[in-house]
Amino acid sequence: MRPQDPQNGKTLGRVMAFLQDAHFLTPDEAAQALAVAAEVLGQALARLEKAAGAGDAGACAEAAHGLKGNLLNLGLPDLAALAEEAFAKARRGDLDPARAAGRTLGTALAPLLPDGRPPA
Repeated sequence: MRPQDPQNGKTLGRVMAFLQDAHFLTPDEAAQALAVAAEVLGQALARLEKAAGAGDAGACAEAAHGLKGNLLNLGLPDLAALAEEAFAKARRGDLDPARAAGRTLGTALAPLLPDGRPPA
């Protein structure tokens, strides 16, 4: 599966629709939930980047696993699959997929993140 192109706003629309339909939230409640989730996603992406940069496979796996769960809770199974792949490979000590996943996820999730861009 390929992540949605973040430039066309589909990621944000998908998440808002999922939160309202699957979790029965009002538009205001969905926006509030998304604001909280955006902070969590930004922090998790930063942890993944830091762990990959430090060569810490265990911390990479932990960050990728957390991202996977958060992405599933937001109705983004295609992005969760990417995080799952990074998790599995990081557990085996292969950090390159975690680095690549962090970049791809950061770009795909930029419309949801507080500053509209991946953590630096």
